[in-house]
Amino acid sequence: LPLLPPAPCPVACLWVGNAVDQVSGDRHAHIFLLYVVPEHRRRGIGKALMHYVENWAIARGDRRIGLQVFQSNQPALNLYNQLGYQTQSFWMLKELLVKSQ
Repeated sequence: LPLLPPAPCPVACLWVGNAVDQVSGDRHAHIFLLYVVPEHRRRGIGKALMHYVENWAIARGDRRIGLQVFQSNQPALNLYNQLGYQTQSFWMLKELLVKSQ
């Protein structure tokens, strides 16, 4: 039997779309998901995808890009800070104790 070349395997995922500012009503780009497969991280893939999104948003006429990131995701925080992103808000949670009935 002839050997077939291995099928391509995705190494990253980018989901970007629209968001609306709750105060001004302005539309802007929003990154809903940026994921790079762990064994392909630290190779510039995430940074390249972020630059792609910025160029896409500029071409659409957007003035801002938003995203959410977990406080514990230090590698992502480092990337976003390096690219000029700034914290604009905090999302706060409180764990509740559920009483047994």
